[in-house]
Amino acid sequence: MRVSIGAVRADATEFLADPLGPATVARSLMDQPGEGGPVWAAYADKHLFDLPGLHHHDDDKSADLIVWGKALDCLAHRYVRTVSSLSGGPHRLYVLTRQRLALYTRTEPGGFLARAARVGSGIMALGKDLAERVADRRKLWGLGNVEGEPVAPPKMEPLAEIRCGQIAGFEVAERAAAPVLRLRLVDGSGLDFLVGMTDRDECEYALGLTNGAPPLRPGARGDWAAKLAREALEQATVLLPGAEILVAATANAGYVGAQLGRELRVPHTPLGRMPGLNLPPARWPLPAVTSQGPDGWLDDPTIAYWAQADRADRDAVAVADLLAHTAGAARLVLTRDRLTLIVATASLTDPPDPTRPVTSVLDVPAARVRRVTAELAGRSLPPKPWLRVDFTDGSTLRLRDPIAARHAATMGKG
Repeated sequence: MRVSIGAVRADATEFLADPLGPATVARSLMDQPGEGGPVWAAYADKHLFDLPGLHHHDDDKSADLIVWGKALDCLAHRYVRTVSSLSGGPHRLYVLTRQRLALYTRTEPGGFLARAARVGSGIMALGKDLAERVADRRKLWGLGNVEGEPVAPPKMEPLAEIRCGQIAGFEVAERAAAPVLRLRLVDGSGLDFLVGMTDRDECEYALGLTNGAPPLRPGARGDWAAKLAREALEQATVLLPGAEILVAATANAGYVGAQLGRELRVPHTPLGRMPGLNLPPARWPLPAVTSQGPDGWLDDPTIAYWAQADRADRDAVAVADLLAHTAGAARLVLTRDRLTLIVATASLTDPPDPTRPVTSVLDVPAARVRRVTAELAGRSLPPKPWLRVDFTDGSTLRLRDPIAARHAATMGKG
C-alpha cells in the first residue's frame, strides 16, 4: 500500500483512513511452530512484472512490488503469478519471518473459495446491508474505519510462501533512481519491494529489520516532504514573529496514548486542568484493540502521539494532556528558547488576547528539553517517521509527523 501524500500537509496531518498496520495483522497469522513474530510486514497491492514477455509499461514508482527474473516460471514469477492486481485497500499482505516469506490475501468471512458459493444467496443480505448503511450517519474513514468503532484488522488467508532455503539474500538497490528493498532468490530472480517507501533511509531501515539491527534515526526524507517542511517553517515564523523556529509540527488528527509507569492509557485523557474550547467533538474511529498490547500503538492509524513517563507530573504528560484535550488541533513548535503548543485563538472560549491569530497554551523552557530527534519505528513497511522529544525529567513524547521529523533530521545541517 502506498503512502497517501494527500494525508500530509504543511499545517495538518491525518492518518485516520489508513488500515491497521501490516505487522500487527501479521502477528495474528503466525501459526507455525517456532516462527515467532514478523521480521517485517507490508501491504502490496499493485504488482508489476519485469520478465521476458511480461514487461510492464507503468511507472516503476507507482508499484508496490516488482517481480523480476530472466525467464517465465522463475521462482519469483511462480510465487506471485496467481495474484491479480486489485484496486483499493490492503488486499495483499507480505510477511517475512525467520522461516519464510509468506503471502496472504484479504478475504470475506469464510475464505476465498466460499465467496463464489455465496453470490446467489448474498443478494438479499446485500440489500439489507445497503439499507443499514443509509441509516447509519456515522463518519466513514477510508474503506473500513468507522466513527466510534475500534479499527479492525482485515481478514486474511494464506496464498503462497517462499521458504528461507530459497532466499539468497536482501539488499537495498535502485530501480529507475528509486530505492527498493530487493529480495534475491536462489535461481537469480527476485522481488523489489517499494510498498510506499520513498527514501533510502526507509529501505535501509527495512534492511536493518531483516538483519536484526534497524537504524533508529533517519536522515532527511524524500523530496515530497521537503517542500511541505519549508512551508511549515514559514507558517510558524508568521505565527510566532521574532522567534527562531527549529521544528514546526503539524496539527495532527488522532488520539494520544500514554504509558505512565505501569498504567497504559489508550486513549489518554487529560489529567490536569484544561482551558475551555470552542471545538466540535472529534468524529474519529476508536483505537484498535491491539493498541492495548506492547507497541501495538505503532500500527494504529488513530494514534498520533505517544507519551511515556514514570509519573503524571512530567513535561511529556503536560504536553500530552493538551494534545488530547484539543483533539490534535494544537501545534507543537520548538524555538531556540522554548517548546510551545499553539492553537487558533478562535478555538479558545476565553483567550487572553482575542486579537492574536494564535495563542500559546503551554510553554516549556528549552533548558528542560534534552534533545529532539527523528526516528523510524515499528515492523510495518513503510516505517513510520516519528518526532521524538526527550525531556530532562526523563519523560518522552513522540509525534507521528513526517514534516516535523524531517525538521529534526536535518537540524544543524544548514
